[in-house]
Amino acid sequence: MIRYEGSVMKASSDTLKHLWFPFTYYNDLEHSPPLIIEYGRGLYVYDKSGKGYLDAIGSWWVSILGHNHPEISEAIKKQLDKLEHVMMAGFVTEPAIELADKLISILPRGLNRIFYSDNGSTAVEVALKIALQYQALKGSQRSGFIAFSGAYHGDTLGAMSVGMIPHYHATFHARFKMQSFVNSPYCYRCPTGKESTTCKAECMDSLEQALADHGDTTAACIFEPMVQGAGGMRIYPEKVLKRVFALCRKYDVLTIADEVAMGFGRTGKMFACEHARETPDIMCLAKGITGGYLPLAATAVKEHIFDEFKGGFASDRIFHHGHTFTGNPLAAAAACATLDVLKREKIPESLKSKVDYFQKNLQHFNEFDIVGDIRSIGMIGALELVRDRQTKEPPPPESRLAYRICRKAIGLGLLLRPLGNVVYFVPPYIISEDEINNMFHIAKIAMHEALHETDATL
Repeated sequence: MIRYEGSVMKASSDTLKHLWFPFTYYNDLEHSPPLIIEYGRGLYVYDKSGKGYLDAIGSWWVSILGHNHPEISEAIKKQLDKLEHVMMAGFVTEPAIELADKLISILPRGLNRIFYSDNGSTAVEVALKIALQYQALKGSQRSGFIAFSGAYHGDTLGAMSVGMIPHYHATFHARFKMQSFVNSPYCYRCPTGKESTTCKAECMDSLEQALADHGDTTAACIFEPMVQGAGGMRIYPEKVLKRVFALCRKYDVLTIADEVAMGFGRTGKMFACEHARETPDIMCLAKGITGGYLPLAATAVKEHIFDEFKGGFASDRIFHHGHTFTGNPLAAAAACATLDVLKREKIPESLKSKVDYFQKNLQHFNEFDIVGDIRSIGMIGALELVRDRQTKEPPPPESRLAYRICRKAIGLGLLLRPLGNVVYFVPPYIISEDEINNMFHIAKIAMHEALHETDATL
């Protein structure tokens, strides 16, 4: 069954009785059931009534080229007429081979081997297992990981062990595994009280101390370069990233760059690590790799790491890991087409003027007293909401201010989703300046409406 609210089509409670939604409070579905989306075109998705919604978050950051891109759709259809899947153990398909070549041609120099999986969490799991087995094969006792407060690397148990968003991870840390954590590079709420424009990346003093104390037992340091995504779009300067790499080199600790969310042009560079002009030992990729069409992930490693896994029968030099849909040719074909579009359109270089416009107009949200911090990099914009700008006190939890703003925006035809007290914009690269204006205009109306409703709780 479908129910109508004005001109909006939503699923009825009867329809939802068998579904379990991700990151969703069940009771919210009672008064705000999910939209039933029928199709997508470009920047918009449409419900069954034909109402369009500007997708300002790229459907969890994957639709980098918009919805229903004709070139990617055609590549999948063409491959579908040939083969839907074959296992990648003793077999391989041309799209899987082609994609590896295309990735190596754009990855930071030195990353020469590609291991396929199917989502960001598994890309991280692969990276962690590679790092651990690499150390063991070398005869090293290094078995720990260092990660950052505010980190999010996925929802499988290994990925959660290096995540530190208490609301997501605390229950599982208490029962399974928790790694070592150091300060978040959270410039708005700097853990060392410095200003990002004048600091010397002192937030990474905690990393240096951890490496000094435990570097000889640490297999790798994992981090989200330039932006901690699910932690609230915490954007930090390149000098911090440079110091992370420098410290890991000093203590001979492997670097794992989680570029699942920020890879493929999102930060203004093809890969976020390029801001520091560094190449990690291991890089995790997913989300935008197929343009949002199909699940696919890749874990890229340097050749010296792969060398340790070269062995014959009965040796321990084999990577015991795989996925049923590793190297799926449909997903690989979609990814090849996506990379072809990025190359032809000269993304991210061609986005510079659009990014400048996006970031300039984002500053207009300063008119709202509840906006404590406005941060941006590339085609990412984030607004951290506060109760008081001077003290940076957050809104009271019961106000659910960011959530209310996003719900109001959806009613007005703008697809947003909050991250705690942060409202963010991660639109497809195809967005125009006029659509940027419209996106921000609707968001402002949503803010005014939500504030009118929640004044009493602030």
